[in-house]
Amino acid sequence: MQAFEQFHYEKALTCLQRSKSLAKTKDDYIFVVCQLAICLESVGNYRGAVIALEEIPSVNYQTHPELQYFLATAYAFLGQMQESYQLAKAYLQSDDSDFEAEATELLQELKQIKG
Repeated sequence: MQAFEQFHYEKALTCLQRSKSLAKTKDDYIFVVCQLAICLESVGNYRGAVIALEEIPSVNYQTHPELQYFLATAYAFLGQMQESYQLAKAYLQSDDSDFEAEATELLQELKQIKG
């Protein structure tokens, strides 16, 4: 995480890839994948972020709704607006509020694009 915070994205990507295999619990694994997706988006690899996030089955969205928000963001960058809209909306209907402001803003932007 220190490498990411210091904008050393390539080093952070290497560390996060390694951390995936070292995660001891499902929650740890999901956390690492989310961080990896954020890092991949930071270097413009939106497809890689989607691939990483889609490794986690959607059954985990109930206990980790942040996955929906992160996927919605990556889909938006890829121009997959319908998928992004559905996931952002689902995230906002969850009990999680960590990214509520960001998801609300994303939905507003997507609504403007849809017209």
